[in-house]
Amino acid sequence: MKLVIVESPAKAKKIAGYLGDGWQIEACRGHVRDLPESQLGVDVEQDFRPQYVMLPGKGNLVERLVKLIRKADEVYLATDPDREGEAIAWHLLQLAGDLKNKPVYRAAFHAITEEAVQAALADPRPLDAALVEAQSARRVVDRLVGYLVSPLACKTLDDRLSAGRVQSVALRLVVEREQQIAAFQSDTTWGVEAILEASGTRFEAKLHRLKDADIPFKDAAQAEKLLTLLKRASFWVSKTGQTTKHRNPLPPFTTSTLQQVASKGLGLSPEKTMSLAQMLYEQGRITYHRTDSVAVAQEAQTVAREVISREYGERYLPTASPIYKAKTANAQEAHEAIRPTDISQMPAVHPEGDVPSSNAAKLYDLIWRRFIASQMTPADYTVTAILIRVGRSQDKPYPLSFKANGRELTFDGFLRVYEEPDDVDAGVDAEAVEIGSVPSLRDGQILKRVDVAVNESQTRPPSRYSEAALVQALEKYGVGRPSTFASMVAVIKHKKYVTVKQKHLVPTKNGMKLCAFLIERFPQVFDMDYTARLEAALDQVASGQLSRSRLLNTFWRGFQPQLKSATEYALTQVKSRPKAKLIGETCPDCGGDLVERQGANGVFVGCTNYPSCTYTRSTGHQPLTLHPAEGA
Repeated sequence: MKLVIVESPAKAKKIAGYLGDGWQIEACRGHVRDLPESQLGVDVEQDFRPQYVMLPGKGNLVERLVKLIRKADEVYLATDPDREGEAIAWHLLQLAGDLKNKPVYRAAFHAITEEAVQAALADPRPLDAALVEAQSARRVVDRLVGYLVSPLACKTLDDRLSAGRVQSVALRLVVEREQQIAAFQSDTTWGVEAILEASGTRFEAKLHRLKDADIPFKDAAQAEKLLTLLKRASFWVSKTGQTTKHRNPLPPFTTSTLQQVASKGLGLSPEKTMSLAQMLYEQGRITYHRTDSVAVAQEAQTVAREVISREYGERYLPTASPIYKAKTANAQEAHEAIRPTDISQMPAVHPEGDVPSSNAAKLYDLIWRRFIASQMTPADYTVTAILIRVGRSQDKPYPLSFKANGRELTFDGFLRVYEEPDDVDAGVDAEAVEIGSVPSLRDGQILKRVDVAVNESQTRPPSRYSEAALVQALEKYGVGRPSTFASMVAVIKHKKYVTVKQKHLVPTKNGMKLCAFLIERFPQVFDMDYTARLEAALDQVASGQLSRSRLLNTFWRGFQPQLKSATEYALTQVKSRPKAKLIGETCPDCGGDLVERQGANGVFVGCTNYPSCTYTRSTGHQPLTLHPAEGA
């Protein structure tokens, strides 16, 4: 018997239909071991050795899987093709013990199709120890930060707050953006615009140059003075120019860009997008959805060209298939970009019941169109620029000029299939923005002045982050990895450190308070550049260029002094506030003592075993005066 272990039951069922007799497909349902919840679980003195325990509810499943592993003639560990999947496979082998040279292989399914599954099983590899070490290093660092920093935040701020190595950096981005908005001072300027007409077509021109003057004006009186002059002036064409511009298609989706576009185009949260993408992957509809690669397999490009030629015509087919390069720092190129597995299957054609969710169908449609568009020809535009002079007459011009720009789509190219949602900044050139049209004009042509007006404009503060924009910022700064973006945003929402208002993230009082503490007491750990460097170091561990031990020791040397200082500060804050009062009751959750204490929102009853026990209840008392640290 040949045993294949995957993560999800849905995937196991799909693969079982491909393999037939002689194969047994089982699901481990994700991670089977992790660090304990109730204690640190990392022996710092013993080279940061993790102390793994069985996850709750996994005992019977693991016992069954271990028996099957020992019984099987061959074992194929086919958990997800990433660091987490590699670690799950390693944990299963550790629990199985000595297998006495039993053939054990690692199979990576980048797509759940019969062809991909058969190919992966025919060409397995050994377990990648470097990937396992990288996952372990990340888990240990995250545990050290979360477990050691969170209690200090609680003690210092007298509230139940928690820190996370990457989630708190995401929170910092939201908080600092809010601070920028609060500190912003608007600046008002004035410009001059003219509505002109030629051959029955009206168009807009803007003041372009004015001798010895800044444009736009910083003084409204200057603009009004010029306006008086222009109302008696003539306008004529000084120079015209036309160029052809190409707008290239965007590459296929990565995890980050899929989350961004699905948020703007479909209104899906990053967390929901990843859940739907997981379902589509397990159904064999799309390739693996956790990737920052934009590479495309040659066979996929070949099928795409056949579809484009058949459905849209040869004109939409480029001479050669485009080759895209990842723009993300430290991009992992082992996977393909996210694309349909069966490219020839148009989005509207779904087998009965295969895509039960309308949102899943919409997401598949988005992925299909983005991929097909990425393999098509560019869109072509004719861009027109007109320089306009003004004066009493053409013989007596004023020392100023206006400029009008227009652009006309002459060939739609990839736009036949796909166009980015308007408010997603996904790398589209500034010139790709539609800027209107102007009539065909000749040099020296007199233009009819329809109107001239002063246009007042004010600089605006930066926008709050939407969920899509925050994901984009996390990718830009190198914070986290594609598989973590959705969970980072979900966590700060769940913990109510941010709230969503009009589709934008706004930090709460607790979020701002926690962020201020972390930046003040742990300036390095929660710094964006430092976090990005640590991610790059974890990538080096994954590639075998850096040892797990060296990374963790380097991290600890920088972290420990900040931890010591923050601990001393927390103790001074605890001593300066009223002590918690025992109320003579035991905790209904863990049996510990219950105390009455004050938090930011008033007096409450909590368990002395926090943070391992999170039981609380209200006392009904009114909030007392905030401690100075809480009101900061």
